[in-house]
Amino acid sequence: MSLLDILDEKVLSPAASYIKIISQYKSDDNTIFCFVEGIEDISFYSQFIERNIENELKFIVCNGKGNVIDNHKSLDWNFYSKKRILFFIDKDFDDYIGQELYEDDNIFITELYSIENYLVDEHTLRKFIIDNCLISDETIINLAVENFKIQHKEYIGQLKKISAWMMYCRKHNYKVNFNDIKISDLFFINKEGILKKKDLGSYETSFKYICDKTGCDNFSLPEIKEFYKKIDLESKPQKFIRGKYDLYFMFLYLKYISEEIVLEISKEVKKFNANAPNKKLIRPKLLIQVNESNIFQILNNKVKLPIKLKEFIDTIN
Repeated sequence: MSLLDILDEKVLSPAASYIKIISQYKSDDNTIFCFVEGIEDISFYSQFIERNIENELKFIVCNGKGNVIDNHKSLDWNFYSKKRILFFIDKDFDDYIGQELYEDDNIFITELYSIENYLVDEHTLRKFIIDNCLISDETIINLAVENFKIQHKEYIGQLKKISAWMMYCRKHNYKVNFNDIKISDLFFINKEGILKKKDLGSYETSFKYICDKTGCDNFSLPEIKEFYKKIDLESKPQKFIRGKYDLYFMFLYLKYISEEIVLEISKEVKKFNANAPNKKLIRPKLLIQVNESNIFQILNNKVKLPIKLKEFIDTIN
């Protein structure tokens, strides 16, 4: 085993996180330690915590939800303060599949499926259009937002069956990698801003595609139907839509805004400015190219502080 292999094993293990806290924690200072699942959690949570408390923050990435929980179980809470050691985890499908939520006063669990879902709403869309596209006309923004809500609702409707199947797989602990399902193979948004299904070619249905891509042919229609009935009644569908899939829809919509709306309005403003030399309008333009790799960081600082997270942060003070 190489040195790099050894380092990788140590960095990724729950023990590595545990060692960090016991070596850095001091009872006579006010540093707050935050255990999180992954690297993106740091930028998401730190912005809200730093606005509300003055304590120094140290984030410990545990590489997975299970490792975050394992670290909480490992610590002696007779010694450590629960106001100074915090844990942040995604809800995932736990409440739908009968998985008991691991709860404590110093554990924050997302109300939605994961942190990515908080980036997908009309507030972040408005901020993107204004901040990143230099469009401030309320009529244009409102039209874009209304269409977003219509297309997002359609997208959620399309993903309900897939979500029900995913819950079924998680319930039975089937070894399925949901990352093998590429939403880009299933949907696109056309030049008119309308969500469309892609032609799956030789696949008769989306489920045929999913089973082929994941290598999983486990299928119990009665059980999947029960999960579907449950989520069909959900008033907040972002509680069951996988965060990465939700964020991919946002990527598709921002791509449409960037490639169609911004360019079209820019052309119109250019014509107007040419004929009105004394009254120039600011031409919309995209300040940063949006792609799947950077969309989280582009939208992260545009998110409103979730109510449940605010309540959790307030308990620290």
